[in-house]
Amino acid sequence: MVDIQDFTKAGEFLRAENVKDGAAATIIGVAEVVHNDMYDKDRLHIPVEITSKKYTFDCSKTNARTITETLGAETEKWVGKQLQLETYKTKTSDGKMTNATNVKNIIL
Repeated sequence: MVDIQDFTKAGEFLRAENVKDGAAATIIGVAEVVHNDMYDKDRLHIPVEITSKKYTFDCSKTNARTITETLGAETEKWVGKQLQLETYKTKTSDGKMTNATNVKNIIL
């Protein structure tokens, strides 16, 4: 089992600006569910690496379902797999347009 506590606290969050459409992000540690106090919601944090830079992918429920459909629910088995990512426009809760990251495909 890998303890990613230090990684998720110190690591930079993956932002849409870090993703080129079609980019492959390698899962480098076990994902964990963390509570977001600001929105009072649980979120899935996945440690990933893109072009030798480490990030925490703050994964939406939709993206988590996409990954789970292919890799299963045990996040330990996700390590070493690659996520093909893309970006898209979405509205924030206050109605502003922003870029977001989507899992386009799982590379086995």
